[in-house]
Amino acid sequence: MPADAYGLTLNGALERNRAEHPTKPFILARDTALTYADVSRLVAGFAGFLQSSGVGPGDRVAMVLPRVPELILCFLGAVRVGAVPVPVNYTVSAEEVRRFVAATSPAVTVVHEKLLRQHRLDPWERHGTATVVVGKEIEGCIPWRSACAPSAGDQRGESAFGEVAYLNYTTGSTGIPKGAVATHANIAWNTRSAVEAFGMTGSDVHLCMFASFAHPHELFARALYTGGAIALLEEISPRTIARTIRERGVTCMMGLAPMYDMLIAHCADSRLAPLRVAESGGMYTRPDTAKGFRRAFGLPVLSVWGSTETTGIALANTPAAFRTDGSAGRACPHYAVRVVDEDGRDVRDGEVGEMVFSGPGVVSGYGKDAPFPSADGWYLSGDLAWRDAEGYHYFVERKSGLLKIAGLKVYPLQVEIVLQTHPAVQEAAVIGVEDRLRGVVPKGFLIAKEGRRIDAEEVRHFCRGRLAEYMIPKDIEVVEDFPRIGSGKVDKRVLRGASRQSL
Repeated sequence: MPADAYGLTLNGALERNRAEHPTKPFILARDTALTYADVSRLVAGFAGFLQSSGVGPGDRVAMVLPRVPELILCFLGAVRVGAVPVPVNYTVSAEEVRRFVAATSPAVTVVHEKLLRQHRLDPWERHGTATVVVGKEIEGCIPWRSACAPSAGDQRGESAFGEVAYLNYTTGSTGIPKGAVATHANIAWNTRSAVEAFGMTGSDVHLCMFASFAHPHELFARALYTGGAIALLEEISPRTIARTIRERGVTCMMGLAPMYDMLIAHCADSRLAPLRVAESGGMYTRPDTAKGFRRAFGLPVLSVWGSTETTGIALANTPAAFRTDGSAGRACPHYAVRVVDEDGRDVRDGEVGEMVFSGPGVVSGYGKDAPFPSADGWYLSGDLAWRDAEGYHYFVERKSGLLKIAGLKVYPLQVEIVLQTHPAVQEAAVIGVEDRLRGVVPKGFLIAKEGRRIDAEEVRHFCRGRLAEYMIPKDIEVVEDFPRIGSGKVDKRVLRGASRQSL
């Protein structure tokens, strides 16, 4: 797609594709293939339903949906009439889901029937909120097929390019989720950045395995702006992912590091052609994951760094320039990044500081939800990192996760990396807990590899010589799994609360 396409709103890009290649597949899911013409028709139908329901500019449409076609249709239909899509994290407790939806005051809620039953969301209907259900029909709810039926008239009311497209909620890894105000411009610039970084074209088929409520535009925006296609997959089974890559002709995949570990462990005997871009975001990607994937499938895992506030990736390893040593990569096109000290001054290469970002993909704020962390036009990410002489960035820790032990700085990720080199350890998480002598000491939580047993004292002995004594976890607890937030990151707040000692 030409550069001027990135000046289009989301539905502007959809209509351009419908006009230029209406029969080209856009959404590939289950046993269906929806063309650009199909998607345009269904989006117009849902937009018409919203308008007939009195929904207009600024009204909110809650989406409690997994990675299904209706998620994209709902998103684009809401945006088409100027309404604001609100993705809902359905992996938390039923009470948290209901409380979040009530706080957002949606005019319409679209929910998958299995999640409606799971979270007992029927009370919304009694409070005057229309509920559209995807899947099996449920009494008191509007069936999706009725809500997206063809509608007469013009359903256009989309906000302008520089105005809000949707509320892109943070995962809540450092507190209560905040709704970043993502404009069409933010989405278009971030998409253009990724397309240029990875050399994407309209021939690509994209598979994004991020949660449906975490940056949901990333499920479809790259395909939408280039005229490509997306494959949607609800399952996270590695063999199902591998089969989808082959059968759908997936060329570009976005996922989390554990997904690539699963593919290495269970599908090393499979071919993943025609995959050419394997992008890993959302958390630290270990060097053995990046290198192991390359050995198994012939291409590296490309680690990236992004955030809700940057509307997606802002640092990336690319097919033309990558590292497999844990680096998050270099600045993407149309983004600027600095590493600064506590006074906002640039630090020297090799020194740890906070990453700060600027560029047209960076959002302007959280609306009324919270103050936006910025200074002099730069977004303050809260992520500590260092940069090498070639411009590659290495994530160290969240500022909020930094531990001070007897006055000395300890970065939990540094300890976790060493713990995960132990032959019996699959995954590690480190938090700080209170200590009478030192104030705070590190505590390690470990998951054992299949068929292996972890001896806590032996692990501590393993760390000696690899870590300074004060960095070695005083206590080690072996667990079956970690509590996680929607993005797949470990929820360390829960670990602290569950620990016998709290920070």
